Amino acid sequence: MNPIINWTIFIFLVIIVGITLVVLFLNISKKNSIKKMYDDIEREFNSLIPADSDGYKFERKDLKEYDYYFSTPNYEYYIKVIPNSGNQEICVNNSVKWQLRRSFNDESMRFVENVEGLMRFDVESNKNVKKLYIIYPNAKSLLKYINECEMIFIHPDTDVYGCNIIPYAELIENKDLIKR
Repeated sequence: MNPIINWTIFIFLVIIVGITLVVLFLNISKKNSIKKMYDDIEREFNSLIPADSDGYKFERKDLKEYDYYFSTPNYEYYIKVIPNSGNQEICVNNSVKWQLRRSFNDESMRFVENVEGLMRFDVESNKNVKKLYIIYPNAKSLLKYINECEMIFIHPDTDVYGCNIIPYAELIENKDLIKR
């Protein structure tokens, strides 16, 4: 067999193995970061439950609408976790369209996924109901359009179409953001 053909086949096989290893590494890395995200959220909410946990309940739901349910004696929280590993700016254009931007002059049209389910989720309860989005681990800034040319910064107590948005980094610094 021709040595050039042998080297070509060898190089082709090395490239295929290299690509396979890179894809495998990226998949494992992504799964580990998602697992860490959920572990961190669970640790923080479990730390909010007092020793005499009467009236408290925290459970993972993994539904389309929300990821977690947290109940206190006075409140029910339906929680959706939004991964933002790139620490990008999030701009709430309307209730179901949240735009991701790398900087203020980023013109790309990239949107946050899985926002609509919780926004449209209707709940009836005897307790105060709170819909909560947790941006993990943080966001460069959180903004909301109030009209075509005006924006405001979103704070944890800002009502955003009937929900609240809290960066995980702020939640771990101030656990009082979750009312009991």
